[in-house]
Amino acid sequence: MPVGVVVVRPGYLERGADGSVLRADSTVVLLITDEVNLLVDVGCERPGRLIRRLKPYGVDAVVFTHGHHDHVGNAEEVRRAFEPDFYAHPKEAGSIPVEVDDVDRLDPPEGVEIVETPGHTPGHVSVAVEDHLIVAGDACPTPDNAVERVPPAVAWDRERARESLERVLSYPTVIPGHGVHVRR
Repeated sequence: MPVGVVVVRPGYLERGADGSVLRADSTVVLLITDEVNLLVDVGCERPGRLIRRLKPYGVDAVVFTHGHHDHVGNAEEVRRAFEPDFYAHPKEAGSIPVEVDDVDRLDPPEGVEIVETPGHTPGHVSVAVEDHLIVAGDACPTPDNAVERVPPAVAWDRERARESLERVLSYPTVIPGHGVHVRR
């Protein structure tokens, strides 16, 4: 059975005139399979609204693309509402406000793959759906990053961020960390 993809909430990223981030909230995506409903990132704003949107589906597991607040801020509220298992790369675990297991311990449902995409942070991961879509997190922060083929402005390792951006842009559809999806 194919994987259902629900963009529960598109994220946004507002920058100041100097390029600094003024406000940000991550895109939240639910992958629905026969085996598990897997949430990718939880955002940081309006937790009540997020929980209400997720209630009809339920959440069995959460994968964090990385540990920045705008991607993990609602973790405690999601934990209380659904009691899911949480996963992240070990290099990101210390930045996440709930206990997480190593993403390598996750047995992803059929059609779903965890893809290492370091650069923005050391342990950044993205989540691929079959061979046609990837939830990129901040490996591709915005649609503009995809269109202009520019890696994230904030990068732990700029060259690895560039490589990870190219990796996620090899998929026909990219759901960036902040904004609406991009198609090749």
